[in-house]
Formats: sequence, C-alpha cells, structure tokens
Amino acid sequence: MTTRTALLEEVIPLTLHGYAYSGRIVHRPDARVAPIVLVGGAFQHQNGWGRVERAFLEAASVITVDLPGWGSADRLPARYGFDFLAEALDQLLSKVAPGPVNVLGTSYGSAVAHQWACEHPGRAERVALVGTMAHLTDHARARVSHLLRLAEHGSRAEFVNSVLHTMVCFSPRATVLRRPTVVRCLTRALNELTTDDVAKYRDNTLRLLMHAELPRGRAVRAPVLVATGEHDPLTTPALSREAATRCPDVRFTTLKDADHLVHLERPTEIVDLLIRFFSGESLAGLDYCHPVEYLRQPSGGTLPSPRPSHDS
Repeated sequence: MTTRTALLEEVIPLTLHGYAYSGRIVHRPDARVAPIVLVGGAFQHQNGWGRVERAFLEAASVITVDLPGWGSADRLPARYGFDFLAEALDQLLSKVAPGPVNVLGTSYGSAVAHQWACEHPGRAERVALVGTMAHLTDHARARVSHLLRLAEHGSRAEFVNSVLHTMVCFSPRATVLRRPTVVRCLTRALNELTTDDVAKYRDNTLRLLMHAELPRGRAVRAPVLVATGEHDPLTTPALSREAATRCPDVRFTTLKDADHLVHLERPTEIVDLLIRFFSGESLAGLDYCHPVEYLRQPSGGTLPSPRPSHDS
C-alpha cells in the first residue's frame, strides 16, 4: 500500500505572461510507469482528485495542476485559447518531468491535454481523454450557453440544477452507480463556489464557446485511449468516438453504469483501465466496460510497449 512516508510532494508556483498558477507532483520512488499528469474539468482542482490520485500513486508519480483560470490560479480572460493553457502545462512539465509522461485529460481538460500532446510529439508516452468531443454540437453549444447565462444572471439554485442535468444521467431506465452520492457531493461543491470560482467558470465557458474545435492539422502521435460513461449526456459516446477518429493510433470504449462523472461513479474501474493502458497491458475482457475498439489499429496490430519511467 502507498504510505505518506514513501512519497514526496512538491508544489511549484509558476507565472506565464503575467498570469500566476501552480502545479504539484507527488513522487513515487519505485514507480513502474512514467509519471501520470491529471488535467481536470471545469470544477476539478489540483488537490481534488481524491481516491483517483491515491490509486494512481500505487503505480506512478502523479502531477496535478491549477492552470490559469482554475482553482487558486489567476483568472484568465476568454480571449486566451487552449494553446495558452497547453503552453502553461508544458512550462510545468518542463520543470518537474522533462522525460516522457502519461497524460489524462478529463472533460474540459481533455482539450488542453490533446493540444499539448499535438504540440509536443515525443513528450507524451500515452494520452487518455475521458469525456471529450471534437467540436461543440448545436445541442451542446446551446446547453453550455444556457449554463453561462445562469452563472451570470440566474440564481445559484437554477445554476446548480442545470449543471447537474448537464453532467448526470437521470433517466430511470439507466443504471448509474453511486448516482445519489455523486449528486449530493456535486451539489454541495457547486453551492460552495465562491464569487471568484464562478467568475473563472464564466471565463472558461466563454473560452470553450470561442475555441471549441480540437486543433486540426496535427495529430497526437502517441497511443491514445478515449473513454466515457455509456450514459454520458454531455460528451456522449457518439461524440467521444468521433473525437477518437481524429487520432491515428487510438482505442475507444465506454464504461458501464456511468455517465460524464465516471471518475466519481467508477473510480476503481477507470483507474484500472488507465493503468492497464499506460502500462501497455491488454485491454481485452474487462467486465466494467464495453469491448475496446481499435479504430485505427497500428501496423502489426499490437500496442507499443511503454518506455520505462523517467521519474527520479
């Protein structure tokens, strides 16, 4: 088991073009895979990964970040796109993990992870995108715009209810594990947002509306895994699968009995899937997800073996 005495945590304050932000790394001295970088969604902060981070620390050092516009970092005006956030992520990684890393981008953070991997070929060992889409559909754009209006002018109760119905599948025909607990925890977190948190959410939502397309012209060269919950109402399986087809070496799956908040509903299973992927292990026969599809199978039909960890 991981113990606190076996780990060393560092917090790294950074500034990019005048905007302050920070990252942190928890070192796993006997790591068996390259460091795992976690880039979260709209309401995820660098210290808020909980059991997911603890489980990853069984296999690797873990890097988390509050990019500009997140958590304790400075607000970032919406005119700055995901290329700026990718540059901020790279500045952190250049300091704490100059060798290859495994990157996990979830929801909003998937766009940052994808952009960084496109711009820095050879630095990404493997890339996982959970809850992603290649572009905002008219339906998604309307939903996100509605959330923005509520954040700016609606009551907190209206905003919280709309966020819940955007991220959580409430269909009585769908089984979603831990749904009551996740709804209760997310409701509490949304009600506790500060004025600064809401302002950052507005900036980030405007950024999403202004820079909604995944970058074209450059593909992620590393092996990619795209996944989401089978009942995801926002980044639906169809939209996530479409995003997967933008990558030349990609596999795709959906996790059973989960929606957009799969990391809260099935934390043990999503970590198991990702550790298998980051380690180059087989993804066949997993009972918690639908069969993994190799959408554009590499030459020879096998997954490349991961390089050894470069974490010190």
